[in-house]
Amino acid sequence: MHTQNLLLEFNPAAQFYTDSARCVDFVKSIQGEQILLIISGALARDVLPQISRLRSVIAVFIFCRNREFHVKLLSEYSKIVDIFIVQDELLRLLRDTMTIVEKQAFTFSLFDQTQKSTRDLSKDSASFLWNQLLLYVLKKMPQDDQAKNEMLTTCSNYYAMNKKELNKIEQFRKSYSREQAIKWYTDECFLYKLLNNAIRTEDIELLYAFRFYIIDLCNALEKESKKLKTGGVLKLYRGQQIPNGEFEKLRKATGTLISTNGFLSTSRSIDVALRFIRQLPANDDMTLCIFEINADPNVTAVVFADIDKYSKMQGEQEVLFGLNSTFKIDHIKMEKKLNVWKIGLSTTAEASTRIEQFMKLQDDQLQLISPLVSFGCLLLNELGQIERAKCYFDKLLHSLPSEHPDIASIQNNLGNVYRIKGDLNLALKYYEEAYLKRRSNLSENHPHISGSLHNIGLIYRDKGDFDRALDYLHQSLAIDEKNYPGDHSNKAITLENIGFAYQSKGDLDCALAWFKRAFDMYTRVLPAPHPYIASALGNLGSVYEKKGDMDRAIDFYRQRLEMAEECLPPDHCDLSSYLNRVAQTYKKKNDKKTALMLCEKQLASQKTILGDKHPRIASTLMTIGDVCGDEKTRQYYEEALSVLESCTPCSELTLIDCLTMLGAIALDDGRMEDDVSVVNDIYAKYSEEAL
Repeated sequence: MHTQNLLLEFNPAAQFYTDSARCVDFVKSIQGEQILLIISGALARDVLPQISRLRSVIAVFIFCRNREFHVKLLSEYSKIVDIFIVQDELLRLLRDTMTIVEKQAFTFSLFDQTQKSTRDLSKDSASFLWNQLLLYVLKKMPQDDQAKNEMLTTCSNYYAMNKKELNKIEQFRKSYSREQAIKWYTDECFLYKLLNNAIRTEDIELLYAFRFYIIDLCNALEKESKKLKTGGVLKLYRGQQIPNGEFEKLRKATGTLISTNGFLSTSRSIDVALRFIRQLPANDDMTLCIFEINADPNVTAVVFADIDKYSKMQGEQEVLFGLNSTFKIDHIKMEKKLNVWKIGLSTTAEASTRIEQFMKLQDDQLQLISPLVSFGCLLLNELGQIERAKCYFDKLLHSLPSEHPDIASIQNNLGNVYRIKGDLNLALKYYEEAYLKRRSNLSENHPHISGSLHNIGLIYRDKGDFDRALDYLHQSLAIDEKNYPGDHSNKAITLENIGFAYQSKGDLDCALAWFKRAFDMYTRVLPAPHPYIASALGNLGSVYEKKGDMDRAIDFYRQRLEMAEECLPPDHCDLSSYLNRVAQTYKKKNDKKTALMLCEKQLASQKTILGDKHPRIASTLMTIGDVCGDEKTRQYYEEALSVLESCTPCSELTLIDCLTMLGAIALDDGRMEDDVSVVNDIYAKYSEEAL
């Protein structure tokens, strides 16, 4: 028990098992985390063959009474750090390894500058910009005692079993000043550990709790960075073990931009960087790399500072880059003498223009709401974290006084949450409460009044009360006309939603007229190609399809698909639904041949770009199966299922659609019992992985 208590002081998340099977199951279940495994000699021979090649297992420590009996394991498993018979030696090396692993924690995002819309980026590009927006929002939040106390309460709860860290927390509470921000970061105590864990795991709630300190540290680095302005370009180094898959992604991205999702520690000495990466056990799943960074202090878009004088580890010549620093990948080459890959980076302002455009768009959208509310909007609208957004807005609603100026915006966003969740009655309740409060506090033509009317109109449309929906949407448009006399994207959205209401009502001619107005306005205010313009083309196609004019419907659907392929990343799920709509419309026209030719051509192109195992490949196979409509349907769906089972991560919605169709086919074929068993096994497998 004494050893367990000491380990809990090291890491409150430590897990203990006496059953080797349960231990193995737990280790295999961990995704996206790094594991240091301490195991008895008696269990090592049973456990290590099952988990030693898992990427999540970084290092193994064997603790036993007889080192000689187990020493052969050192040559069999490269991840074993050593075999220990003395507890103090084990704990000392474990602590050192934990420090190295924490410093190795490094994630990055690649940015494709050709993508047109901030809402339709590839996963990497979206992560790149969302991290920038998160920092932007956090910096706008108040730095007060409440923010400080929230952070320290979070830290105290996490380190409740660790007296050393609790003492540090109290020391911080009593003596901290913003001038000490860098010094506290280099202390590698509770602040360093929890902050970097929050950044690495993208824990939005924890990052929010650390807003007080993040702002201070960013400001301190900016101030310290000015001392380097008179010098020349610095050559800096960072040693890094990178997962093989991530390294391959980097190799293919030479010439593009990379953003570090966090604070990046580097050294002026390549020897320090090399020593750093060679302290961890060898790992076949990792590639040894040295980042060589040409850091120009005159590139103001990237903040970095020499912090060696603040560090307890003298001699490391540490230079720290600010949060989410951006670089250009200049080259990647093998250094045979050092037996490492060298990744050449340079500080650049190339990303600043696109980031500024993104921030301006967000500023235009967020200028009417406070940073407090905009943080929840970031969770909901940009990150798609619906439940976290709900909890956040609920907390604000119940903690702020009823007369607080943000209450109406909070209620409106709770309405957005419940509309997304499909609870229309609760969404309407919050929208109406926000509307009444806004009418009491704002001018009658304020954009927020228009927004409330618009949202209420959408709810009535979703509820099937189309006349009432149109009344609210027209009221919203009247205010938009006053606020935006010319063309404006907000006004185009209202025009589009009026078109949807008429379409739902069955008035296709009116719907077509409003969709055309929206399309024309989008083309005047947005650069082509653009996802919004592509979507507007699809709206026109849907009306013509409902009117029975399949030729014109196909024309608009194909235009939508072609434009979307120009401005969306190749893995975007909308491309699959757009292709499906074209194919299904050809099928309605009794032109299966053209539909299949289009799908086969798309499938070949997708495999070239995405590889054979991607959710979009499965979606296209399912579309081909739908078009065939004969005995081949089952064949294509089974092939799609095979692809989905190989995808990491798997698209859950596509998988559900595939399994549902296979179940329906089995029912028609009279093979329900056997197929249901297979489907249930697959469903259970993915349900467990989701947990």
